[in-house]
Amino acid sequence: MKKDYYKKKIEENAIELGKVKSRLRIFPFLKLLFFLAAVFLVIAAFQWGWDRSFCFTSAAFSLIVFSLLYRWDEYYLRRRAYYMALHSVYANEISFLEGNYTPFDNGKHFINKKHPYSYDLDIFGENSIYHMINRTVTHEAGSILAEKLSSIPDNEEVITARQQSLSELVGKVDFRHQFMAVCKGFDEEKNNYRLISEHKGNSARLTSRTGLVLIYVSIAITLGSMLLAWLGVLPWSVFITLFMIQLFVPMTFNKALNKVGADIGFLHKNTRIHADLLDILHKETFDAAENRDLKEELFGTHNSREALKELSSLLKKFDQRNNAYILVLLNGFFLRDLFLLRQFYRWKDNYLDHIQLWISALSEMEARVSQSTYMFNLPEFVQPEIMQDVDLLVDASGLGHPFIPKEKRVDNDILISKKQFLIITGANMAGKSTFLRTLGANYILAVNGMNVCAVKFSFTLFHLFSSMRNTDDLSSGTSYFKAELERMRELIRYCRTHRHTLIILDELLKGTNSKDKLDGSILFLKKMAELPVTGIIATHDLELAKLEDGSPGSFQNYCFEISLSEEEQYSYKIQRGVSRNLNATYLLQKILSEEL
Repeated sequence: MKKDYYKKKIEENAIELGKVKSRLRIFPFLKLLFFLAAVFLVIAAFQWGWDRSFCFTSAAFSLIVFSLLYRWDEYYLRRRAYYMALHSVYANEISFLEGNYTPFDNGKHFINKKHPYSYDLDIFGENSIYHMINRTVTHEAGSILAEKLSSIPDNEEVITARQQSLSELVGKVDFRHQFMAVCKGFDEEKNNYRLISEHKGNSARLTSRTGLVLIYVSIAITLGSMLLAWLGVLPWSVFITLFMIQLFVPMTFNKALNKVGADIGFLHKNTRIHADLLDILHKETFDAAENRDLKEELFGTHNSREALKELSSLLKKFDQRNNAYILVLLNGFFLRDLFLLRQFYRWKDNYLDHIQLWISALSEMEARVSQSTYMFNLPEFVQPEIMQDVDLLVDASGLGHPFIPKEKRVDNDILISKKQFLIITGANMAGKSTFLRTLGANYILAVNGMNVCAVKFSFTLFHLFSSMRNTDDLSSGTSYFKAELERMRELIRYCRTHRHTLIILDELLKGTNSKDKLDGSILFLKKMAELPVTGIIATHDLELAKLEDGSPGSFQNYCFEISLSEEEQYSYKIQRGVSRNLNATYLLQKILSEEL
């Protein structure tokens, strides 16, 4: 079972996390020890007359060790964060397998009541398809996933490529887990790389060869004056004067330096995460065309990995400029701020045009990792088959709704030919609406290259339009019936502009009386039969089933039958024919007998 697999992974991860934590415990002590040793040796040389050569050499060695310990401490802090994020990844998948999707964003901000099908088919929102699939952290990756679920590809080749890409990623378990764990570190509120383009600045003086030579000459003269003062050749006032000049020169660039630090310095964390993701991708080998192309986009022309590492390091230094002591020392001795600004402008000139392409490619992979993780968790789902039979739209057996657990789900078989209209009758709660959403939801999974909840699912490519949840809008003066008519107008226009559309309708013209409803429904369906349309219509109106008598080639009757006895029984199985048993009166009589 997948749940046992994730539990085992949590145990293995806990061991690695424990190792990292044990190492982290000793670093604060060692850093303090070597730092104090360096301070002590310097004091000893000046205060107690110890051998200065020995003291300064030993102090320099202590500071080097301190610097290494600082770097190692940073590395292990990042490893600890990684293993903690990996634990979260495994725990979240266990929650998913238990039917709890709260760890994941449900995409409610993508809900669009005017969309051709997403609102009716529960694509977005609480316990939606997006909610089950989504593992994305960044807004861009979430938007890419939402766009995939909200659109139908133009050709079958796109679907085949998606199937190959996702099937390959399903097998790359460690890669997916590492990718998701690293993504956990994103700070989505500080992820706007477009701000970099706003820093134009006058970089010519800094990035030119002459500017670089002048910077090095100034540093050499200042350090040389310090050495000569140490040897007693020059007075210390000369060194101090040059030191102050070097301290003053970067201030002429303070406006640009402060603006970069304030506007984008905080990006260093996310940039580092993007660089880590690129490391993971660079080590992985892909055979599927879509995955190979994405990797080529990232590493083919420019070294995106090194570019983002460099940017992360630069932005971190900008973010650290608030430390006044380090700022004074590094600028006074080495003109550090000039080098920082120069490196930033050079990086911007070399890579700015590419960074958004890299981020978009990583976001695309983040969306694919979400989809393939969902597929990995549900191995009983099957890969759909794209048919070349132009007369057949869907051929499915054992078709069930992906939301419903296997032990509670009732699966059905269905065969739908092009230009055919299925009229589905049945009692309330018998399963009509669930079946409509079952077909639509699985088709959306199928066109996105994902496995579906079925034993077999073969299809030809078609567009999709549904009308199942029309509502009134009192604020704009729109009645329920008017909303229905507007939805039908949108449906007709959509069908006229697309090559072939499956329309899914739940109870036509609910907002009018029975006779008017029947006449209008018949008129509508006969007109739709003239367009490149196939339809599935759920209805309580048994008179609508008579359309099969006049046009058996175009209209076919199906139903969900129930058994009325002491307790009503629902089979939730679709079958040919017209429903005979209705339950509204039966259930109302039962309530009245119990309450009155």
